[in-house]
Amino acid sequence: MALSRRQFVGAAAGTAALAATGTATAQEEPDYGGWFDDVSNYDGTADKRGQDTVTITVGAQGNNGAFAFDPPAVMVSPGTEVVWEWNGEGGGHNVVSDGDGPLDSGGAVSEAGTTYSHTFESEGMFKYVCVPHESLGMKGAVVVRPGGSGGSDSGGQQQQGPPENPDYGGWFDDVSNYDGTTVDRTDADSVEISVGAQGNNGAFAFDPPAVRVTPGTEVTWTWTGEGGGHNVVSDGDGPLDSGDPVSESGTTYSHTFEETGVYKYVCTPHASLGMKGAVVVGGPLDGGSGGSGGGSGQEGGGIELSGPQWLLSGSVLLAFFSPLLFAVAMRRRQNGRPPQTGEGGELRRASGPEPVEEAAETEPAVELGHDEYDPKGTAALVAFYFVLIALLWVFMYFVEFLGRVSIIG
Repeated sequence: MALSRRQFVGAAAGTAALAATGTATAQEEPDYGGWFDDVSNYDGTADKRGQDTVTITVGAQGNNGAFAFDPPAVMVSPGTEVVWEWNGEGGGHNVVSDGDGPLDSGGAVSEAGTTYSHTFESEGMFKYVCVPHESLGMKGAVVVRPGGSGGSDSGGQQQQGPPENPDYGGWFDDVSNYDGTTVDRTDADSVEISVGAQGNNGAFAFDPPAVRVTPGTEVTWTWTGEGGGHNVVSDGDGPLDSGDPVSESGTTYSHTFEETGVYKYVCTPHASLGMKGAVVVGGPLDGGSGGSGGGSGQEGGGIELSGPQWLLSGSVLLAFFSPLLFAVAMRRRQNGRPPQTGEGGELRRASGPEPVEEAAETEPAVELGHDEYDPKGTAALVAFYFVLIALLWVFMYFVEFLGRVSIIG
């Protein structure tokens, strides 16, 4: 199946799983020596290794105003071009290395769209500041390390974002239209969320309240015109802020999510009523959209169980035990025949051939009667069947509840 553009962007980014606010990564966190102690929007290093170009916003929200770099800390591969882009907020800013580093964008400027770039060729840690606002905490760092983007699990699979079931930390406890499901829209280039949907005892809900998207997806909130004035504002220092509450039907607010993570938000006037939502950016492990499993990563040497697990597990066991079952059945058939006797009632010996005519007269058809019933053998066979059924159920338990099983040949 062909990947959409957004899915391709997300796969190429390959950023590690982020913490609840969306920027802590799975790689070993660098030691910044207290550099970010007074930086309010720092909560980890964004791993951008593997990308040719990385963009950092200058004048992002943080440090009690538009006095932040976003992301403040980024990790890139050697040879990556880092571009700082001004958003026109917070007055004049610049990008200057702390100490004797290579960064110097010149005097402070405030024009939106201004850019400054530098290509980092050598490994190391490069700290920098906005000189006019350094005392407010407008600081950043670029860490240059080799290696692929993002972390990996013990099996070597790339981690593409938050887990299958994100931990919202009780965020949705008072949200009536949240049913415990995060709607998966990772196949869409753009996603729409209704503002003022029915919920929380009125038109005080986002619909869907929780949605998962791919990095690079544009999310648009569309007002229904019901429930009075609403807005979309991040919980904490997140990127969402639609401004003052509005009530006009058809009003829209959009944001493109580039970083993996969990982004919580509220309608400020109705947060106490439960008008809250969350956007989860990035998926679980590769090959496990929604955590449903995926390829084993093994080539040859094994048979992957994919399909109805109860049927496959039963089929495998039956295939294994079929020869044994056949042998037991044949043994019982032999044991069930009555002994052959002569006219005098003595056992006939098989020491030599006998005439056909005499055999026809001395071997009448005899049905197995009550006297020939073998209780021990029958009990053993019944016990065997019960053991087989028990083994089937045990195998089904391991398949269904303990994850995917592979039979290695």
